[in-house]
Amino acid sequence: MSRATAAGIDASLTRQAFVERYTAAKRRHALAGVAREPGLASGKAPMVGDDAARAMREHGQGSGTPAFGGAAASGGAFGRDPVAEGRDSGAPRSAVRFAPVPATASRPAVSGRPAFVLPVVSGSGGAGKSTVAALSALFAQGLGYRTLLLDFDLRFGDAHELVGVPDALAVDEALSAPARLEGLAPDGLVPAVLAAPKRLEDAEAVVREAPRLLDELQGRFDVVVANTGASWAEEHALLLERCSKALFLVDQRPSSLRACRHALELCSRCGIATGPFLFAANRCAKGAPLTSIDVSCALRGVPAVELRDGGSEVEELMGAGQPLDLIAVKNDLCTSLEHVLVDILPGCEGRTLSLAEPSDGRRERRFGRSRRRSGRRGAPCPC
Repeated sequence: MSRATAAGIDASLTRQAFVERYTAAKRRHALAGVAREPGLASGKAPMVGDDAARAMREHGQGSGTPAFGGAAASGGAFGRDPVAEGRDSGAPRSAVRFAPVPATASRPAVSGRPAFVLPVVSGSGGAGKSTVAALSALFAQGLGYRTLLLDFDLRFGDAHELVGVPDALAVDEALSAPARLEGLAPDGLVPAVLAAPKRLEDAEAVVREAPRLLDELQGRFDVVVANTGASWAEEHALLLERCSKALFLVDQRPSSLRACRHALELCSRCGIATGPFLFAANRCAKGAPLTSIDVSCALRGVPAVELRDGGSEVEELMGAGQPLDLIAVKNDLCTSLEHVLVDILPGCEGRTLSLAEPSDGRRERRFGRSRRRSGRRGAPCPC
């Protein structure tokens, strides 16, 4: 409905109702053109049908005039401007006025193609989207991709806090001053971060400018990992329509599985392709109520993967903004997510994962094997 309103569509009509409305609009347009004829001032009857069309062509108002030009010019049903109407009628609307985002044609992606877009979504809140999105962005950056963590939980997103970048540029700030996007870049092993709007009331305004912003971001990075909110809205559709792959989380609650099915029904009604979705059962552990097999059966055989339960360590370190420490200690969640991402991200074969260690420098690790740069094998561990 928000898309329809933004496009000036004010009703959903049957075929017959549309034909009648279309005919009436064309008749109004024809009469509006003929009303400018000098003959009308002398009491001459108005022309309609072929006579009106011929008169309009003679006065240069023929094929170059849109069918609904008259209605649009007069604020008719097919030419409504909801934004202008809200301003004229005194209706409440956001005071934010965003500057136009520059085109991306002059800024090709680093790899020569648009970024790989990976939204992390779920059908309900509390499934672990923010944590999984933050860790996914860190893994992608560690694998050598130029990565952006985009927080599209536009109302309550805190992904920038989870990765330890409390002063990250916010989406509304970037839209107000597009030049600030020039400074948006990864910092070593930490991906670039574009945080949620600082003011909740700006969320609707951000959605209106989101398509141009996403075009710009896709031209600047190799991978864009997007966190999303619990309540499905317009921003979900925008991301899912552009995604290369979408990670759909289901946690251990039956309600999460039911919400997942409702979300898929919504995608079907909206015409959003679900082929790129990868379903993941989160917080899997021995004795957990749901496994990837349960999720797959509930979704009629769709393949699903498992993300292991990382325990209280995940909450402690992510809440403290220390995700690199969580990855370095090989937490179960991180290890399972790592293997999932290797299968998702393009060109992962042979890439080396570089990550920071909590204490003694850096470590390079290929999946399944690890080694330290310094120290000899068998040396005692320093206390």
